[in-house]
Amino acid sequence: MKILLINANMHYSHTFTSQFLYKLNSNPILVLQQLAAATPKEHWIKLIDDRYDNPFYNGKIDLVGISTLTPSAPRAYEIADVYRKKGIPVVLGGIHASAVPEEAKQHADSVVIGEAERSWPQLISDLKNGKIKPFYKPDFKVPPEDIPEPRRDLLRIKPLMSAIATSRGCPYHCSFCTLTHLHGSEYRPRPVENVIEEIRHTPRKFLVFLHDASLTINRDYAKALFKAMIPLKRKFIAYGSAPILSKDDELLKLSKKAGCITWCVGFESICQDSLKSDANKGYSVESYEMMVKKIHKYRMNTFGSFVLGFDHDTLDIFDKTLQAAYDFGIDAAEFNVLTPFPITRLFKQLDKEGRILTRDWEKYDLHNVVYQPKNMTPEELYNGVANISTRFYSPEKTIQRIANVTFKTRRFPNILIVGALNIIMARFHLEFSLL
Repeated sequence: MKILLINANMHYSHTFTSQFLYKLNSNPILVLQQLAAATPKEHWIKLIDDRYDNPFYNGKIDLVGISTLTPSAPRAYEIADVYRKKGIPVVLGGIHASAVPEEAKQHADSVVIGEAERSWPQLISDLKNGKIKPFYKPDFKVPPEDIPEPRRDLLRIKPLMSAIATSRGCPYHCSFCTLTHLHGSEYRPRPVENVIEEIRHTPRKFLVFLHDASLTINRDYAKALFKAMIPLKRKFIAYGSAPILSKDDELLKLSKKAGCITWCVGFESICQDSLKSDANKGYSVESYEMMVKKIHKYRMNTFGSFVLGFDHDTLDIFDKTLQAAYDFGIDAAEFNVLTPFPITRLFKQLDKEGRILTRDWEKYDLHNVVYQPKNMTPEELYNGVANISTRFYSPEKTIQRIANVTFKTRRFPNILIVGALNIIMARFHLEFSLL
C-alpha cells in the first residue's frame, strides 16, 4: 500500500522561511518517524510535516495517518476531512486523538489510542483485509527494547539537531501533564546499547536532544548512559529535575564528561503551595538556586520552564517569578500559561468546577487562557505572562545572559547554545506578546 503520514500543525505557512526555521528546530518531533519504523517494510511511505509542506498530496494514496497535538487538532480534522471526501481511509492518532478518541473518530475511519507500535501494523493488516476497526488501543505498553529507531531517512528537511528517545513513561503524575496518560506511569528506559547505537546512526554529529520525561528518574540508568556516551564525543541537551541535580555531583560530572551542554528543568512554580498542591511536586523551591549553581559549577547551562495560573497564584506571582529567574541565574527560560489539556486531572477538576471557558482546541497552546483562574481574571493572567516574557527577553537582558555564559564557561558550544536558545525564545515570546 501507499501510506501518507502527516504531522498536523496549527502554524502552516509552507514558505521558504518556515522551512528555514524548521531546519533550525531545537526539539524535533519523533512520532511520525517512529510510526514509519513500525510500518511493515513492504509498504511505500511518505512523511509530510504540515509546518513546512503542503499536506494535501495529489498522488495515489491508500491510507492517511495524521498525528496531532491539542492545539493542532482543528487543522488535523480539516486535513482528514479533505482526504475522506476523496474516499481515502484516514487514521488519527497522537496525544489529542488519544485523549478524546470519540471526537477524533468523527473525522476519521479509525483512531489509534496511545502508543502505536503494536496497533499500527495490525490496523494496516486489517485494512488490507477490509475489516478496519473504529479504535485501536494496545493491551500493554511497548517494551523499551522494542521502541524502534526512527526513520529519519524519510524526512525531507532534516533539522540541525537530532532527537533521541531514551525512555517512555513518567511516574510523577503532574496534574497538567499528558505524558502519564499517553505512555503510562512506569518509567521504561531503553537499553543503553540501543540508545548508543541510535546516536551513532544519527546524521547530526554535533548536537542531540535526549527525549526523556526526566533522565534523573532512574539515576543508575542515566549514569550508565552517560558513561557509554563519553567515547561518542557528542554534545547534547537533557531533561532533569531539581532535587537530583542539586545534590548528585556524580551524575553532573558524568553528564558533563558525556557532552551535556544544557539541562532543561521544569521549575513549574516558585510558589511552594502551588508546587506541592497544584503541580504535585514534592520538593522545595529552595533547591532551585542550589541546582542552578551546581550546573554552572560543572560549566553547563540551565533552561527553566515556568507555569503560571495555579490556584495558589495571586497577582504578585508574575514579578516574583521574573525576579526568581534573575536571582537563580538561569540561562534561558519559557513562561507558560497553565493549560488544562483534555484527559489530564487538571482538565477534569476545572471542568467539574465549571471553570473551563472554551473547548476551542486551537487556544490550548500554552499562551491563551482557556479556564477561569482562581485569584485573577483571564486577562490578568494572559497579560502577566506576556509581560514577564517580554521583560525577560528584552535585548538588554538577553545580551547580558549571553555575556554571562561567555565569561563563565568560555566554551564555544555553551555560548552557541545559550545564544541560540535566547534568540529563539525571544522571537517566540515577542510573537506571544503581540497576539
